Amino acid sequence: MEHNEYYNKLIEYQETNRPLWQAIITATDGSSPAKAGMKMLISQSGMLIGNLGGGEMEHAIIAYVRDNQPDQALQLSFSLGSGSLSGYTDTSMICGGSAHVFIEVLHNPHRLYIIGAGHCGKALGKLAKLCGYWVHLIDNREDILQSAPTECYHAYSHSDYHDLSSIIEFNPQARIVIMTHGHIHDKQVLQQCLRREFAYLGMIGSGNKVNQTFDNLLSQGFTAEDLAKVHAPIGIRIGSQSPYEIAVSIMAEIIRHYRLGVE
Repeated sequence: MEHNEYYNKLIEYQETNRPLWQAIITATDGSSPAKAGMKMLISQSGMLIGNLGGGEMEHAIIAYVRDNQPDQALQLSFSLGSGSLSGYTDTSMICGGSAHVFIEVLHNPHRLYIIGAGHCGKALGKLAKLCGYWVHLIDNREDILQSAPTECYHAYSHSDYHDLSSIIEFNPQARIVIMTHGHIHDKQVLQQCLRREFAYLGMIGSGNKVNQTFDNLLSQGFTAEDLAKVHAPIGIRIGSQSPYEIAVSIMAEIIRHYRLGVE
């Protein structure tokens, strides 16, 4: 493994916050093909760089990371043919030793996509960054995006909203807030998100506007169960009016959903 290739790839993924984990062999006991200090970069799919000794344990680590996509660091322990050990994952290897592996998350899994970079979108982006979220602004007005202060986002994309799957990484960690300019494109955006994977999906708007949008989607074949996944009108009811008050109400709802599992 070339160290330059390893760390260049690590930097490349971190610059765009693409899902990436690092697995490091921290200790071994007895006979083991893995040695302390061996490491591997594991992407969500496809890219692997490094070496964990090969064989069943390496494949098990890769599968664990990709299947579970952990959002915080953890340690795994493997029995390599030394019998069942408490707290260890058994393998069919015959080495007779054991190994401990530290899994480190090298990206920020808390992604917030804000679709609509107006006053409320920028206020929410700034507050979300302060709360530790990785913020991606999306808007169909390039001048609005270019004039947005960097304190409001980590990345931004100019889009006509016709193919958001090319921008949004839909997965169980994605949080999406819809607040397009004048609500003109809210329905168009919502219907692209409804049947995809996400952790949180919210849409701004009055009760009447939300009901009208939902009625239109029901007539197009979406179900009440689909629409029940949407937080709309978005935000905790605190009587908010200004952009930052609205941002507080939305961010509070996102945090409550994540920390307490409250729908």
